[in-house]
Amino acid sequence: MSEQVIFRAGEGPFHQIRPDLEGVLMGGEKVTLVRWEFPVGRPATPVHSHTDHEQFCIMLSGTVRTTLGDEVVTLSAGDVMRIQRNVPHGATVVVGDRPAVMLDVYSPPRDEYVAAAAKPAVR
Repeated sequence: MSEQVIFRAGEGPFHQIRPDLEGVLMGGEKVTLVRWEFPVGRPATPVHSHTDHEQFCIMLSGTVRTTLGDEVVTLSAGDVMRIQRNVPHGATVVVGDRPAVMLDVYSPPRDEYVAAAAKPAVR
């Protein structure tokens, strides 16, 4: 097989998907998935919104505090958050002393993330 189909927990390749975050990209025909690792003490992510993408955030481990619209929410392992198009979200920070791992699912695919993952891995 030429394209990766198994993505093991904690393994890369990690790419600079966004200027502020590294992640492991998993591309599909209809969706893009990115596994993000948030270290303890990392500055909050910027608040932003998407006009073209719906997003689901699935917490795999750890705990984060984030905003969704006008609400501040805490997400822990097993929680899922749906972000509709045009809803501001972000300001994500780790809560506690353990790193957090989140899996984001975007539909339709995020071409700019796929392009970022085509560059050399950072680790």
